Amino acid sequence: MVYVDDIVFIRNDITRIAQLKKHIQPLLTNDLDYLKIFLYIEEMQSKEVIISQRKYALDILEETGVANCKPIDSPMDSN
Repeated sequence: MVYVDDIVFIRNDITRIAQLKKHIQPLLTNDLDYLKIFLYIEEMQSKEVIISQRKYALDILEETGVANCKPIDSPMDSN
């Protein structure tokens, strides 16, 4: 995946990723190793890939000054 000047390699074979990184090494300026956040999507390493936008939502709450507000339930018609 390429976005502007960022490249993300996704593959379950780490040997192939290492070969690819070695091949394009002259083009790389930084190798950040494991993906953590990309395009406001947080990725967590485990047996499965878990993606979340929790950090993005928390950042929005912080920017708007409502991060410390108490949450409440809003009743809504299910239909």
